[in-house]
Formats: sequence, C-alpha cells, structure tokens
Amino acid sequence: MAGDEDDMLLEIDRILAGDDEELETVEEEPEEDVGEEVADEDGDGGEPEANFDFDDDVAEADEAGGAPATADRIGRTELVAILLSRKTKLHFMALVALLATFLLLSRFSSGTDLLLALGYGGTLGYLLTGALTRLEAVRELSRSEHPTSLALPLVLGTLCAGAIFWGLDNPDWGDRLRSTLGLGLVAIFIVWQFAQAWWMRVPFREFALARSEAGGADASRRGQLLNALSPALWMVAGFVIFIVLARYSDGFSAQFDPFFQFSWVALMLGLGTAVFLLLRRMQGDAATDAGVAAFSGWFALGYWGFLAYHAGVLLYSLSRDPSFVFDLLFMFVTILVAIYSLSVQALKAEGIINRHNVIFYATAFTIAYGASSFFLTADEGVISDPKIVGQVAHVIVLASGMLVLLLVNYNFLRRRTLVEGSFTAALRGR
Repeated sequence: MAGDEDDMLLEIDRILAGDDEELETVEEEPEEDVGEEVADEDGDGGEPEANFDFDDDVAEADEAGGAPATADRIGRTELVAILLSRKTKLHFMALVALLATFLLLSRFSSGTDLLLALGYGGTLGYLLTGALTRLEAVRELSRSEHPTSLALPLVLGTLCAGAIFWGLDNPDWGDRLRSTLGLGLVAIFIVWQFAQAWWMRVPFREFALARSEAGGADASRRGQLLNALSPALWMVAGFVIFIVLARYSDGFSAQFDPFFQFSWVALMLGLGTAVFLLLRRMQGDAATDAGVAAFSGWFALGYWGFLAYHAGVLLYSLSRDPSFVFDLLFMFVTILVAIYSLSVQALKAEGIINRHNVIFYATAFTIAYGASSFFLTADEGVISDPKIVGQVAHVIVLASGMLVLLLVNYNFLRRRTLVEGSFTAALRGR
C-alpha cells in the first residue's frame, strides 16, 4: 500500500512539474460523457482538454471510500497530493506562515502598516513569479524540493513590500496611500465573495458527477427529492446548531428569539423555493432523466450546505460583533477549495493558469484574501464598521451562489444536449 501511495505522488509530481514525457494513452470516453462541462465554463475556447492518467487513483479512492477518479477528474485523494506535493508543499507552508503573521499583526494597532505591506508584497511576489514561469530557468528554480524554490517569490515579495512600507512612511502622501491600499483590500474581500461562490462549485460538482454516473433504478426519484429538500435539510441542521449555541452562549441565547427563528426558516425556504422553481423550469422534461436528477440533487445537497453557512452567519452577525469570527474560521476552508479548483482547471485545460504556475497564482490570490480578511478585523482600519462589510459579503455570496446553482445545472444540460438556448432562455423555459 505504501508503495502505491508513493507511485501516485511521484506521478502527480511529474505532471505538476510539467515533465515532457508522454503520458500513457487512456481509453477515450464517449463524446456525451457527463463528466465534463461545456468548454465555455473552463474558458478553453473550445480546445480539447488534456487528459491525465493517474495510475492508482481508482484503487486509492475506492479504499478511501470516495468516488473513483477518472482521467479528467481530480478527486479528494489528489487534493492532498497537490497541496503537499514535494514540489509545491514549501509554497503552501509559506502561505500558512504568512496568514499566521497577518493574524498576529491584526491584533496590534501598530501592525496595520506592516500588514498592508506584507499583504500586497506577498501577493505581487507570487503573481510575478507565476508570470515568470514561462521562463524555463524560473520553473526549475521555483518548482523543486529545495528551500531555494522560495527564493524568487520571497525576494520579489520583499522588494514590493519594502517599497510599499517606505511609501506608507512618507509624510506627504503616506496617509493617502494607506487609505487607498486599505480600500483596495476591502474591494478584494468583496470580489472574493463572487469567486468563492464560483470556486466552491468544483468539489460539489465532482461529487455529483460521480453519483450521476453511478445511476440506479431509483436515481431519478431520489435526485428530485434531494433537489427539493436540500434547503430544508440544511435549515434543520442549522436550527440544531443554533439551539446548541443558545444553550452554551448567554449572549446568543437572547438573540435566538422567535424573530430570529422565523427569519432563518423564511430565508432558507424562500431562497430554496426560488432556485428550485427556476431549476425545474430550466430542466423541463429532462427533470425526470436519471442522470439529470441525480446530478442536480446531489449537487444541491452539497452546495446548499455552503449557502446555509453564509445565511446563518449573516443572521448571527446582525446583532453581534464581530461578525468575522466565523469568517476567519471558514477562510482556511475557502483557501483550500480555491487552490483545489484552480488546480483542477489547470490540469484539465492549460491557459494563462497552467500546471507550471497554478500554485503561484493560487497562493497570490489567497494571500490577498487573507490580508483583506485580517485587515478588516484589525484594531485600526479604514472601515469604521467592518461588520457592515461582512454582512454585504454574505449577501453577495448568497446571491451569486444561487446563480452558480443554476449555471452548473445549465452547463450539465448543455453538455448532454438537453437544452440548446442561452442561459436566460433556459430560465424562461424555452
């Protein structure tokens, strides 16, 4: 078993490192394979997707109780391998260390300037490294098992951070620069909410695709039931969590009144009903198809858990301060999903983000998000009431998440040629 794990990691290392050896030919799947979305979603401009053969993925996934990995799908087992690959784990460790530094700096009012400098510096350092990976020398230097792989992003990041810190210390325009950079982090935090809803679809989509391919005699009925009841199931789960919080927290116990309970039920059932009705209109007669129903139901079951989290934190933060306590905890989950989603896209269809630079771009994006999150919780910031920003962010996630639910199902239907019109036409049932 240990030998199989080593083989798998070596294979993934080789793929992520961009070795030029030809991969073994894998059996080509049928054109109507439901395991792929339309080309527009991944932005590959209609170009054929690259297949990657992970020799022992199916066996490993089966033993781990997960869905078997296919030639064009990255499973849960590969997520850990991508994050902790021998050629990428140092960058992931550097990311964790930088986030810990942000947390420490946010606790002191005097650390705000350094947080701004390191946040932007680290982001620019990894963005520039990702852009420079088109040079073979940079790829060889920055993707290795040795600590020297951190040299380029650290040097570039330090230079950028030093320039920013020098500017913040300037008596003439340092205050204006501080305000501008602070507002920039607020904008990054807001934009990330849209990206978060989009990236979060990937693990739930992969989970749903595996269930839809498995089929079964009662797949259609079970899928339709899951699609209809998923918001209600997560509503009940959230209600239980709130009851536990109210029991052990005197502050929340006073907030957990009939109005709060009614708001939670109305929010979840209202959003769930709206999405379900739009989805049924989009699916039309295809709603009874076993594959369509199974995919839609299992995707809804997973994705509504993500939306329920944001709905719950939104209500919780309406009268309690700070609202970012739960956001900071969830931030680490979001970061892992972002890296995973970008890696899946890069391995499927290479473009600006490819297997050579995906870890650098993913690290840059998450450094910016981490800096923005901790900046909003800092003792001194440009936002007088950061709780309002958090509430707006949760509303954005809920709205964009509902759109993602519909878009993912639309792409699935398009791939199976069950709808031919545009997305808006599909919503109108045409």
